[in-house]
Amino acid sequence: MANISIIIPTYNERDNVVLLIEQIVKLLPNSKILIVDDNSPDGTAEVLRNLKIPNLTVFVRNERGLGSALRYGIKKALELETEFIVTMDADLSHDPIYLPQMTKIAIEGKYDLVIGSRYINGGGIENWPLSRRIISRGANYLFKLISHSPLNDNTSNYRVYSRKAALLALDCETANGYEFQICSIFKIIKSNLKVIEYPIIFKNRKLGKSKLRISEILNWFLYIIKLSLSS
Repeated sequence: MANISIIIPTYNERDNVVLLIEQIVKLLPNSKILIVDDNSPDGTAEVLRNLKIPNLTVFVRNERGLGSALRYGIKKALELETEFIVTMDADLSHDPIYLPQMTKIAIEGKYDLVIGSRYINGGGIENWPLSRRIISRGANYLFKLISHSPLNDNTSNYRVYSRKAALLALDCETANGYEFQICSIFKIIKSNLKVIEYPIIFKNRKLGKSKLRISEILNWFLYIIKLSLSS
């Protein structure tokens, strides 16, 4: 049985992440769940610690940022000698029902990266406004154009990394926000690692507020420009 760690960054996700973890424990009972909480004012960390789940570890940081949280979680997972590292959102937009098959594909197919993809046959998005769909599609098109990525969904955070791919992702030291997703893909495909997409239905959050702000979108596009210049 492969050693699997699941990294979930959180910020004010108390109502969502408890439900998510309960489902993960049922589907992958032997996996390690690593929560990286950015000191949530709503008490996310305290609620999770009170669950008393043996394979659940909660780390609290005094900083913000999806990319930096993912790097922090990946480092911790690698210290645990994890063979495969899953990353996913805390807001229930990433249905854990896909976890067994995504990890199985990574393990048996010896893939370095399995992407939970919204943009291949069988994948899709539920309850997103048109503006979010346009931004997401445009971002993926632009990244594919400058990177020649073979993947259709390069911005999805629902992923399974091998140790080799995770170590490459850690090289994205300046990608502290959503740009971490494309930076890690860029480094992985440039290293000719084995990648594949698996279809998922992305469900827009029902509880809480999205963390995606205009400033995050602008930073993302600025990072795209940097990548295009470096390539």
